[in-house]
Amino acid sequence: MKSNFAGWEEVAGHLMATASPSSPSAALLNDGQRASLRAIAARIPSNGIVVADEVGMGKSRIAAYVANAVTRSGGRCAVLIPPGLGFQWQAEFRVCGTDVPPVIRSLKGYYDAWNETESDTRTIAPWFDQSVVMVSHRFSDWRLGSNPHPWRWWLLPEVYAAARQLTDGRLPRFYRDANEYAGDARVQRVVAAAWSMTQAVPRSPSHPARRLLKELLEVRWPEPLEPHRYGRNNALRKLLENVVGLGLGVFDLIIVDEAHKSRDDDSGLSRVLDNIMLKGNESRRIALTATPIELDVAQWGSTLKRIAVSSDQMETVTTATEHYAEAIRRLRLGWRTSAELRSNYVNASREFQSALSPYLIRRDKREDEDVLKFARVSGLPIHDYRRQEEIAVEFDDLSPAWRQAVCAAEALSLTDGPTIDSRTRRLRLTIGNGHGIASVIDENLHDANEDRKQDAFEASQSELDLKNEAPVRDRTAWWIDTLRRAFPDDRELLFEHPAILAAIKYIEHQAEIGEKVLVFGRFTRPLRALVSLLSARQMLLRVAKGEAWPQRKVHGDRNGTYGDSEWPAVLAAHRQLSSPLDLDTLDDVLAERYRRDSELRVKVRDTMIPRIRAGLPGATNNSIKYDAILRIVELQSQQATDNPDDDDRQLTLLARAIMANLDNTEASDADIASAFIALLNAAADQDNIEEEEFDEEAASFAWQSLEEHLRDGYTNRQGGYARLMYGETKPQARRMMQLAFNRSNSFPRVLVAQSLVGREGLNLHESCRIVVLLHPEWNPGVVEQQIGRVDRVNCRWAKELGRAIDEGKTSSALPRIEIRPVIFKGTYDEHNWKVLQERWDDLRAQLHGEAIPARLRASEDDEGRVILKQIAQSRPEFSPLKREHDRPR
Repeated sequence: MKSNFAGWEEVAGHLMATASPSSPSAALLNDGQRASLRAIAARIPSNGIVVADEVGMGKSRIAAYVANAVTRSGGRCAVLIPPGLGFQWQAEFRVCGTDVPPVIRSLKGYYDAWNETESDTRTIAPWFDQSVVMVSHRFSDWRLGSNPHPWRWWLLPEVYAAARQLTDGRLPRFYRDANEYAGDARVQRVVAAAWSMTQAVPRSPSHPARRLLKELLEVRWPEPLEPHRYGRNNALRKLLENVVGLGLGVFDLIIVDEAHKSRDDDSGLSRVLDNIMLKGNESRRIALTATPIELDVAQWGSTLKRIAVSSDQMETVTTATEHYAEAIRRLRLGWRTSAELRSNYVNASREFQSALSPYLIRRDKREDEDVLKFARVSGLPIHDYRRQEEIAVEFDDLSPAWRQAVCAAEALSLTDGPTIDSRTRRLRLTIGNGHGIASVIDENLHDANEDRKQDAFEASQSELDLKNEAPVRDRTAWWIDTLRRAFPDDRELLFEHPAILAAIKYIEHQAEIGEKVLVFGRFTRPLRALVSLLSARQMLLRVAKGEAWPQRKVHGDRNGTYGDSEWPAVLAAHRQLSSPLDLDTLDDVLAERYRRDSELRVKVRDTMIPRIRAGLPGATNNSIKYDAILRIVELQSQQATDNPDDDDRQLTLLARAIMANLDNTEASDADIASAFIALLNAAADQDNIEEEEFDEEAASFAWQSLEEHLRDGYTNRQGGYARLMYGETKPQARRMMQLAFNRSNSFPRVLVAQSLVGREGLNLHESCRIVVLLHPEWNPGVVEQQIGRVDRVNCRWAKELGRAIDEGKTSSALPRIEIRPVIFKGTYDEHNWKVLQERWDDLRAQLHGEAIPARLRASEDDEGRVILKQIAQSRPEFSPLKREHDRPR
């Protein structure tokens, strides 16, 4: 735990060397990233930094190189990351030449650093001896109820005892007899950890770890022996968190990924950052977020708090951000006619830039090479590379039953007052979202378990104070009954929901021309209905054309209810398409088509392992590890049946998955081996997939994990045309879907993601440029994150743009990133979208300096364009590359 940190000036020197065009890392960094490293080198000796580049511009690589510079200077770095992103961060660190241990997600994983094997050697070094440590945002979510098992809280009394022994030469009273679980292996690990970390604390009284031990010894003993004192809001909980941090060691740099998440002071991330992370005397923080504010300028405060900006500095920033927001609001009302308003805006913009520049670095799409190329060739404004158009559901196009339902739901909005219960309020606000009406018709439609994470988010939003007033309550009940009467018998209402059908019409048109589509929504039932209906319709269309379909039968009871059977979706699709297929013989047709392809499947299956082995040397430097896994696959396959129709056979599943993740049928052996490795990495339960030691047991575990996810995603129980990713989808399954969705020729063609799951941490850009918003959000920051899944460096749109320009296409013929919200016209859903757009305008003003939104700039004359250009030239600028270019030479 000794500190050998040479200081921030040396770190700055390493950063400047890395940013040099002649650096060995030059090929791994673009001009903007190198400029960011230079800007960080200039600022970090004085304070922490928020790196707020737009989604997909390489923030994590910048941060990894800063961490590298700190470790080269003898310092230590912690990286706080959201769940599920450890494998991506490890890959980023490896690119920068640094190996890091697995993510610490829980107390159990924390104590693994003091777990000794049968050979009496630790599996990993203590955390305080590691140069870089990755910690989950949710690490502090410990289950410490009224009487938790001692291993969960025993670290505090054990460290107290060790500190007393080292300080006074004696143990505290009652210590030896206090722990009745002393023989428990988990408690023994806690004891080992406590004495290990305490003995490693330097003797200098100014060292942060030594100061913590002094504070600990001021606790009244034997209070630490009482388990009830460790509850979330109890006296010793914070001190326990501090002591856990002692085992992590003192950090000179703390990187917070997705720093906009969990802004509350008592959130899990805040507790990890403020209570657990032990900071050095000159420690710095770097916060990474594409959306440092989302809804309100006041959020600059919570973002800057992540990097420990002082209260005096914060006051300056708060004043400047409020002045800037007010200047923008006034400017929009009279930018064309009032020179005074324009002058006030210029002054406020300068104040805003001056206040935030010491702490904020932000690159946006205005310096992205592909975006600039689009603007240059098209002659359109730079942000028009994104095209936003509604998928409209018009009231006049609805059936009588749906018109009645819409009118009833909208009438509920007139039932104003505090009597509206939460379910009715949700109904009236979300008629267009595909779950409001159905919740009234079928109590079981809302799945409390599957939607629990989304529900928790919804519950965090402001609620009305509920009371009971009979007249309003009766009027509400009458309108709800009117909704029920509109659909008295239709149990599968969602298959006919106008918003879902409008989305399907658009999605199918895009799929016909070779596009993949990413859909975002909020609740699982309408999303499941969308996935089921898309797959059912596609199956009927392809079977009718005589094309192959990777499914042997329609599963479930034909008279079954949706959720237990695929038939309700098939029946709805058959009716909607007026399909000529005879449903009584559909299973026979599917089975025959499937058998027809069995010879090809057997050939692919039986040559798969030899081809993987042949391709491994060209695909990895660790072929020994993957060959060990192949031996496990061979051993288990020898015990399986030799039925070509056996889709559960390991080799069949593996062959199907590999072929689905290849971009062409003429793939080389190295391509096949690379697909095999990618599948294993995606399905891995642990982030350290590249560990050096890999015995037979580890190989068997790796294959078992992959096989589990292959059965989930590649059996013939589903066609796989559309897939759902929701709150309960495991991280490994998400990565498997991501892998397949990023292959241009494979299923799924449509990925439907629940908003809270798919909007962060997933790269879905390699084969998709279209985002459909089935349930538009209220928060523009969330929508930006959703669009950011496909708007990234080297995305499909950029590749298509390059080809289009090479073919001589211009202006409207150039491809764009398509954003398609589904809007139920004439309902509260439409109002929701208008509010979102207004908030989006405010967000762009804060983050892009776009004071006058595009919708207010339309059809301007020459004079107006001159004024707009002057306003644009005065906007605040936080891009280090642009500021370098603008600097006088």
